[in-house]
Amino acid sequence: MKFLKHRTKYFWRQIKVNKATTFCFLRRIILGNIMVVCIGGAAQATTTVQYWVAAVSAKQIPTISAFASVQSSGLISIASAEPGVLADLAILPGQTVAAGQPIARLSGPQIVAASVQAKTALTSALAAERAAGASLAAEEQKLRQHLSTQQLLAQAKSALTAAKSQVTTARANVSMLQQSTVLSSPLAGVVQSVTVANGDILATGQVAATIQPGIGNWLKAIFYGDALPAGASGVFTPGNGGNTVRVSVRGAFGVSQPDGGMPVALTASQPLIPGTFGTVTLDLPAQTVTMIPSEALILDKGTWWVMRHDASGDHPAQVTPGAAAGYDTIIKSGLEPGDNVVVVNAYLLYHRGIAALYQPPD
Repeated sequence: MKFLKHRTKYFWRQIKVNKATTFCFLRRIILGNIMVVCIGGAAQATTTVQYWVAAVSAKQIPTISAFASVQSSGLISIASAEPGVLADLAILPGQTVAAGQPIARLSGPQIVAASVQAKTALTSALAAERAAGASLAAEEQKLRQHLSTQQLLAQAKSALTAAKSQVTTARANVSMLQQSTVLSSPLAGVVQSVTVANGDILATGQVAATIQPGIGNWLKAIFYGDALPAGASGVFTPGNGGNTVRVSVRGAFGVSQPDGGMPVALTASQPLIPGTFGTVTLDLPAQTVTMIPSEALILDKGTWWVMRHDASGDHPAQVTPGAAAGYDTIIKSGLEPGDNVVVVNAYLLYHRGIAALYQPPD
């Protein structure tokens, strides 16, 4: 107890000794300046605090975004060019096929008869060509022996030309018949439907399957506001989290929707699956903008303000802000590059006289 009593007296003695001493505390301001506040009767000393910054001019590439979905460029119908019986069907809906890949073939008596007829016509044309060639050779020999005329020689040449033309036609018919007996996809894509089965008798022009091509698909996006510049490009980000794809504007539909949106067609740099949806973000032409720190903005009754600093002090100035860019905001109107705006406690400075407008309750 004596020890505690002694320590208590010592503590109060220290208080009395230091009572006349001034305690100083250092406080660092957000901008790095220091205010020295002295407590205990000593005079206060304060450094000058710079709490404003200048609006700056910067180059910016604005962007515009819209919802978009991949549209199909149309289905490919694989149809029979000749009547026949379907065989060797090798596809199912949802299957991916390559360009030129056979999916089935045609057979049956009609195909056999057509093949025999085409080959017989080719054989006859080849025989006629050989005969016309021999006749021309004979006429040329007679003419050298003065036993023929130029007119007969010209007729022999015309007959050979006609025979060669018939051979070309007959060969084309045989080739076309051979190709028509095999059903194949002209483009790579995904099988959407198969409407026949092995053993079905197909008529000429009957559709056997439909293919959704992997190329030629396009994006439909709805944009609002000003018209897009010609040749605008950007990226398409699928909603399922897939990789972004470069896209470019092909043109607008020219007729706006009831809500004012304008449908726009875009093409992608790589194939997209029809029905995929996501966001298109386009880069607009670069422009010079005025930017200030976002903390300098003050919202009052739906209007944006800043506290402009000049030689006469701080004054409210109405501004029209644009999009945010990191910690800064674009100012569309109300400020010019080089204008100083308050960034430290701007809101409090703007409302510094608000208390005088209200009557405190009794």
